[in-house]
Amino acid sequence: MMIQHQPLKISLRQLVDNPSGKGSAYLAKRAMIKQGLNITYIKILNRFRKQFYAVPYIYNDGRILMHVKVPSEIYNINKISYDVIFEFEPDDRKRLAMRNVKCFSNSPSFIFTYAYVFNAKSILIDEFKDVLPNQCLTQPPVIRNPIESMGYEKSIYIASRYLLDANALSDLYLHKFGKPINKTIEYQLKRKIADPSTLIAVYQHALYLNRKTHRKELSPNERRKKDAMTRRFQEKQKQNTPEGRKGIFGIRIAPRAKITARKAQRALLNDGHSASRVIRPKQAKKKR
Repeated sequence: MMIQHQPLKISLRQLVDNPSGKGSAYLAKRAMIKQGLNITYIKILNRFRKQFYAVPYIYNDGRILMHVKVPSEIYNINKISYDVIFEFEPDDRKRLAMRNVKCFSNSPSFIFTYAYVFNAKSILIDEFKDVLPNQCLTQPPVIRNPIESMGYEKSIYIASRYLLDANALSDLYLHKFGKPINKTIEYQLKRKIADPSTLIAVYQHALYLNRKTHRKELSPNERRKKDAMTRRFQEKQKQNTPEGRKGIFGIRIAPRAKITARKAQRALLNDGHSASRVIRPKQAKKKR
């Protein structure tokens, strides 16, 4: 039986705090899931910080599109980065993190577990639906998410945390890296995003080859196949490298926030508190 969904209004802050809503149960379970995601986030940020970037695009009507690249947990093996996109509605009364937001991700966990639910609740970005397989939008996820709940999805969560912890939603960051966007640029952005089937094939192939190399050396034929697939995918990834701004010697500087794993850990400790309530270590020592 298909579950009837009502349109949902949700902010990026809510996606981090509790995407299921205030009335949801299993508080302890939710806290454990979030703790596990935080550990994964810090681990990825520590190992592959230079693979993250966040590019803001600004529409004429005031909507803001934020494109975040999130490296996989085994980026050193498969060289895969997922494309996560947030669309913030125009509302000058609220900070960006508190505005209603729509989402998109080409991560397999999003596609097969949450894409149908996001679409049914009208929080999947309309302009990027055609990037996803039609099956994941029309057929309920009866195996992975039978109750069609809104839960934590890894790529969405990590991208949200990155934007919040790195102050990538600030006016300063938007002014520094923001780009105007129209239908043409939107189409070009969609063309650059790796399609999910390619991501899944590369991911599975990389895992297979990694297991194989631990048992024995690859055969010449397997090595040629591996090199060919890696080349094709890396060319696709290079097409999606952000233009950024020109730095010294004319080298392009990617729109990447200055956030480290250590700073992110401090931000996690203060999560849920306003800036005025945060007691920093130096201040705490003076009060003793």
